[in-house]
Amino acid sequence: MNAKDLVQYFTRGLNGLYELGTTIGIEVETQFVDLGGRAIRTEIAQQIFRGFVASGWRVVTRKGELLTELISPGNDRLLYELGRHNLEISAAPRPADAVVPAVLRLLAELYGQAWNLGVRPLLAPILETEEDLLVVPDERDAQWVRTDGRSALNNLTRCSAVQFTIDVPLKDAIRCVNVLNEMKYSFLNEYPQEELWRRYIKESAATYSPSRYGGPDRFADLDDYCAKLAEHGVVRDGRVVPCESAGEVDIPLFLRSVWWYFRLKRYGPKLCLEVRPFARGRDSKIQEDLDRVLQILGISGRERMERTVASLRDSLETLKFQAVRRPVSLDWPSGGH
Repeated sequence: MNAKDLVQYFTRGLNGLYELGTTIGIEVETQFVDLGGRAIRTEIAQQIFRGFVASGWRVVTRKGELLTELISPGNDRLLYELGRHNLEISAAPRPADAVVPAVLRLLAELYGQAWNLGVRPLLAPILETEEDLLVVPDERDAQWVRTDGRSALNNLTRCSAVQFTIDVPLKDAIRCVNVLNEMKYSFLNEYPQEELWRRYIKESAATYSPSRYGGPDRFADLDDYCAKLAEHGVVRDGRVVPCESAGEVDIPLFLRSVWWYFRLKRYGPKLCLEVRPFARGRDSKIQEDLDRVLQILGISGRERMERTVASLRDSLETLKFQAVRRPVSLDWPSGGH
């Protein structure tokens, strides 16, 4: 694999009939603790998964008897983040003005399942503990354990974040990455897990380049972006292999292993911009954080509304929300009993 392969991956088969921010997906990681503030056991997390299956979600992946990823009829997902207690809700792309209400409904259902089991969400970015929380739900994560070492990887098991994935036309992609990079310190000032990520990179047995996390400040164009990506090796069989000698590569998996603050990804026929450095906090902060990103990218509220209307005309599927079986408060205390 080389930089040209990456350029082709990002550009081949794109549907050019969409605008910046037409639809947005959100990933919300939430750590769950018991009433004493301790990370929940794997069995409790599995009961939460089984509760979603009982309500109509379908099992996507298992590891042995362990449920590791579910999907809803509306294509939303529930899966493990690193850590036996850390669960991720991934809301399928929706119009900008609809996605936060959708993810709040999904979180309300998640909280309801947890509350029924006597546990609660920790609405904070870091769980203060020295306990080994690592869970290895699939072969991909087993590969990281072999590559990094369990101790290094455990740095990431006790932190949680919120990430946005925003439709971006090819012509705007690098400009948007650069604009966000210019503002990165305003994000990092409110991102306490930065220290844990830096410690992970330093302590990993893989001896990663420091720039594998965070990324360069600026790119000249997509070719430059892909050339800098290709400077990082492919994680394979417990070691890091240079791209040029790696042969055939699972490119989406490779991209997920280069942890830049703002990175491009494919979502079907669309190119997307993933915005990563947001700390988990109270649920009300999710809309504030999204509005902040859209303002930096120059997408006004009126433009969002116009794009929402256009998207609704094109795809009614984006309006399919999961029903919440019971009302649950969307904001929980972030600490204490």
